[in-house]
Amino acid sequence: MIFPALANANKHIEYVIGVEDVNYFPLFNFNSKHPNQPSFAFDLLTAFFEYKQYKYRFVPLPIKRFDKWFIDHNIDFKFPDNMRWRADGGKSLDLTFSEPVLRLLAGTYVHKSKKDLTRLEVKTLMTIRDFYPTLWLDLIAEKKVELHEEPTPVSIVRHLLVKNVQATNIDENVIRYQLKKLNKSGEIVLAKNIFHEQYTYHLSTNTYPEIIREFNEFVKQEKQLIQMLKQKYEIKEPWEQ
Repeated sequence: MIFPALANANKHIEYVIGVEDVNYFPLFNFNSKHPNQPSFAFDLLTAFFEYKQYKYRFVPLPIKRFDKWFIDHNIDFKFPDNMRWRADGGKSLDLTFSEPVLRLLAGTYVHKSKKDLTRLEVKTLMTIRDFYPTLWLDLIAEKKVELHEEPTPVSIVRHLLVKNVQATNIDENVIRYQLKKLNKSGEIVLAKNIFHEQYTYHLSTNTYPEIIREFNEFVKQEKQLIQMLKQKYEIKEPWEQ
């Protein structure tokens, strides 16, 4: 249960939270016309900022130039963020990252009939437009893997189902949600022969490190809330698969 908020000297500031303008449900689902749609990210961040009695608003931004949001759009916070998505680890902007909010799996997902594919056998990869395909950057640069982009997860899932492309790197929770909607649960699986690793979602800022410290304390104290949100949105972390 969320404990009563304390008075805070920053309550008159309106904090701007930069979020990705894309439907990546259940993890997040923001767009410029409807920035306040329910999702794991929306519910968690709303709970924190309202608990602290801070004024805030979500600003959905294009994924392109993701690493320039703080400069281009004058935002106060970004979610999700991760040092792995930045060549300099966020050092050039002196970013402060929160403790992990979610642990996810960076992997390669394929049609179940291709579950034994190896990395060198993959020739086509599809991802969300302007997403950062971290584990494939080398082969894409060497033109050994052809990168295709789509604006929505559902279109990517449909392409994989009919085998127009071999693989995708979008999140397994997003894939599972789309497959369930299409009555195709279990048709797309993790390619276990291809390297995969855990990564994490963080809240970041280049202006308010003290708010990040407060957010860390909130996440630490509200483990029950986070578990409830994971259950609500059917989100599984790697060790729960």
